[in-house]
Amino acid sequence: MGRIDAADHARLGRFVAETAALPANGEPFSRAFLAALRRLVPCDVVHYAEHDRVQCRLLHYLEHPIYDGPEPQLHLTELDRDDPVRRYFEAAPVGAYRLSDVVTTYELRRSPGYEVWFGVLGFAHQLRVGLDATRWHGKEFSFDRGPGRNFTARDCAVLDAVRPYLAARYALWRDTSESDPTADRGAGELTFRELEVLNLVAEGMTNGEIAQRLWISPGTVRRHLENIYEKLGVHTRTAAVAAARR
Repeated sequence: MGRIDAADHARLGRFVAETAALPANGEPFSRAFLAALRRLVPCDVVHYAEHDRVQCRLLHYLEHPIYDGPEPQLHLTELDRDDPVRRYFEAAPVGAYRLSDVVTTYELRRSPGYEVWFGVLGFAHQLRVGLDATRWHGKEFSFDRGPGRNFTARDCAVLDAVRPYLAARYALWRDTSESDPTADRGAGELTFRELEVLNLVAEGMTNGEIAQRLWISPGTVRRHLENIYEKLGVHTRTAAVAAARR
């Protein structure tokens, strides 16, 4: 387990001070934010992605710098379930973790997933850290490096230390964007908070349980559900979940 020292704490403080004033510009983390994150944990490319875990659908993606190399032509879900690369991407530990924490170099180089994924991209090492999310809505940062120096346990410790700040910034952006009357989301598009509520409905939670999980009042949950019903053209919780999945 990596540990951070006084110098790391100072770097974290500078990172927070630098990024706290960055405008959101309609998204939780801008490229300027990713650039600062890349200085905190040096890497070739840093990515931020949100995805629907159930339908394996990408919801949002941003990277710094912009990667202009070849892209894999095979989706991860097309790999065998026992492929080490798929096992790594589907791992969900609490906190930051490295490719090398899940897959040995021997396993990686012999796996079909390496040939169609990391081998194509030209990356040999990756570090990932996720934010708290519902079963449907995944949110995570990925850091890539080419052959050479792997990420360290200290890199993981730095990301674990900054993770609450990342989550707080996301929550502030989400709440601000939902209250912005100028935000044009389209008649049938759910806000991030509405998606969170609907994800928890799909998990069988009551309004009270959802309110407790999201730190909002049951009345606010009820209003979110009314908006969801109107946008999806339904009248029940079950119908709303089915419509969203479609």
